[in-house]
Amino acid sequence: MAHSFSPSWLSLSFLVVLVLLFEIIRKAKATDILDDVCPKTINPQLCFHVLKNDPYVYKGDIHSLVSISLSIAQDNTTSTYNLVKSLLEQPIKDPNLKAQLTNCLNNYKDAGDKLESCNDLFRIGDYRKISLLASAALNDSRACDQGFGEPPAQLKQLSQTVQEFSDLVSVIAYDLK
Repeated sequence: MAHSFSPSWLSLSFLVVLVLLFEIIRKAKATDILDDVCPKTINPQLCFHVLKNDPYVYKGDIHSLVSISLSIAQDNTTSTYNLVKSLLEQPIKDPNLKAQLTNCLNNYKDAGDKLESCNDLFRIGDYRKISLLASAALNDSRACDQGFGEPPAQLKQLSQTVQEFSDLVSVIAYDLK
C-alpha cells in the first residue's frame, strides 16, 4: 500500500525547511558582521565574546551591536565617574593624587556627556558623529589613565572597559556611516 502525502503535510515540511534555512543564514550573517567589526577594535576577543553571547544583540543586526555596545560604554562610564567621585570624598593627603582624581572626574563627566549625545544621534542615524563622539569618549578615559603612573586597580578595570566599548561603538558606527 503506497503512502500518499497530503498537501498540508507537504506545506508544513516546506515551512520547517524554510525556517531552518532562515536560522542558518541569520547565524552566518551575525558571524560575518562580527568577523568584519571585531578585528578592528582594541580588544577583538572581548568583542567576539561579549557580542556573540549577549542575548540582547539581535543576531545579524549591526544596529543592535551599536546599541548594546553604547549601553555598556555608558553604564561603565557612569560607574567610573561614581567611583572617582567616591574616591574624592575620602581624605586624600597627596595633592597630586587629588588633582589627578579631579581631572579624571571631569574626564568622565565629559565622556558620559559624549556617550549620552550618541543616543540622540543613534535615533536619527548619524553614525559619523557617533563614531567621532565615541572616539572622543575613549580619549577622555585614556587621558584620565595617563595622569597616573599606575591607575588605582578599581579605576583601571572600569577605565579599560569604558575604553574597549567606546572603541567598539566608534568602530561599528564608522562602518555604518
